Amino acid sequence: MAEEKLFKAYINPLAFHEVDEPWASHMERTPDHEAVLRFLCSPEVPSDLENLIARYREISVESNRLFAAPAEQNILEKLIWPLRNAKASFMVGSYLGTISLSGMVAEMSAILIFEISNLTINEKPLDKKTQESIFGRTFENLGQDPRVKVLHAFNLIDDEIKSNFDTIRDRRRRYLHLFSQEHTQIARDAIAVFDAAVKIVVRVIGQDVKEGVIMLNPDLIKYLEKKGVMEAEGPGPEAVAQAGEESS
Repeated sequence: MAEEKLFKAYINPLAFHEVDEPWASHMERTPDHEAVLRFLCSPEVPSDLENLIARYREISVESNRLFAAPAEQNILEKLIWPLRNAKASFMVGSYLGTISLSGMVAEMSAILIFEISNLTINEKPLDKKTQESIFGRTFENLGQDPRVKVLHAFNLIDDEIKSNFDTIRDRRRRYLHLFSQEHTQIARDAIAVFDAAVKIVVRVIGQDVKEGVIMLNPDLIKYLEKKGVMEAEGPGPEAVAQAGEESS
């Protein structure tokens, strides 16, 4: 007879017990907010309000604050809300979620930087056919490493922003692709990756404030004009929006 062995295990680790258990459908009350938070938080991560706020403050240490964002659908859906969700993931202890979403934001930012740059070669637009001839495929279909190298080679990003891209790609690769990567420092790395992603987005937007108005990246202004989010005619070449208000 084979020797019996014991092991520790989580039983039904994917279940929301207050909803999934057989008796749950007969409950007179639906699960409360505390039960939902317990399920949203990673196992062994405290879900009380004090700890949620503490983790929010822990990740809210960006050296470059994103204080305004153009209300253009792609920018919101591909850059801004994923960053917000990355911060929320950290609050509930989903550090992998923070790293993964920050990585997505970095990829979308690289594509947007290229798109709004309107690069030309021999005075001809760098269209998709030309991109395939030069890069072997369109810029959007390149891997993130070659994308960043192209942006840097064309001086569309400086050494500092390239370093932020590299930080995100390196740590994302280790945590999302290597089974051997331990999670002993994952919270610290998630903060670093999130901070790098915010720096990239701030640089893409080019936000600055002068005399109470927001000054945007001129290339982004042209993109917003094409999308109909910003009127082409205004008081000057810079975009203006009252600080603290949504641009219209």
